[in-house]
Amino acid sequence: MHKLRRVKGSPSGYLAEIIDCKSGDRGDRLEALKSRLANRYAVLEAAYTVADLGGVAVSTWTPAARSDLLHCYESTVKSLETLKSLIKQRQPEGLRDLCPYCGIGPAVQFDHYLPKARYPEFSVHSYNLVPCCGPCNGLKSETWLEAGVRVFLNIYIDSLPTAPMLKPSVTWSIRGGRSVPKVSYALVRPAHFRAGKFRIIEKHFEKLELLDRYKDQSHSEFTILRDAALAREANTVATLRRFLLQFLERRKETLGPLNWKVALYEELITHRPFLGECLAT
Repeated sequence: MHKLRRVKGSPSGYLAEIIDCKSGDRGDRLEALKSRLANRYAVLEAAYTVADLGGVAVSTWTPAARSDLLHCYESTVKSLETLKSLIKQRQPEGLRDLCPYCGIGPAVQFDHYLPKARYPEFSVHSYNLVPCCGPCNGLKSETWLEAGVRVFLNIYIDSLPTAPMLKPSVTWSIRGGRSVPKVSYALVRPAHFRAGKFRIIEKHFEKLELLDRYKDQSHSEFTILRDAALAREANTVATLRRFLLQFLERRKETLGPLNWKVALYEELITHRPFLGECLAT
């Protein structure tokens, strides 16, 4: 999980470029909507704060206008692909292809934070486009509020802790003569991070089933880390620890302190069974 940087440039400018690619009756209808769209963009941008975003009212559109607005996103044009690319390129190199909602999968889709089914006018608003993985996009779907309260993090504006908030628990068993980990995770509010701000993080984790998804991915990540360590051919615990700590620091630098892999690595390198699996024989 990590924050996103907003793309530079005017959201209205990107919209105008996309509308300019439309032709015929649809292009004419979208041109006629530009003034109303400018007003709606101003509403979203004024409310684009942690406190106010959940209160953006739904607007009523005719069936034709709704279809035209959704077509801006659903029909691929060069200006839309450019916008998507700019959003990704705005992110740090090590994170731009990683889903910010979970930190697991590749960001191969775009979520509309305010669902485009309810807010078709924001279907190509740059603030409303979140690069994400397929599982997160599917689990979030059209949900974003419950009883008027946001239940998913807005990765552009919501606060995240600077200290780790995942606590892995690792137990070991022997299978085929090798130590095999069983990993589970708990979400723990860091000290000095307010409980009120943490509630949306807890909801986000619950809705996206993140603790279970991290658990399901952990054995593969254990294998990757073990193989990387074995490739170093360390034959003493001191040499192995030195490599693992250096590797961990590099991963923290790239992925940030909140990434689930970083939490898993930090836990694994404290376990003797893991170190035993990594020593060259």
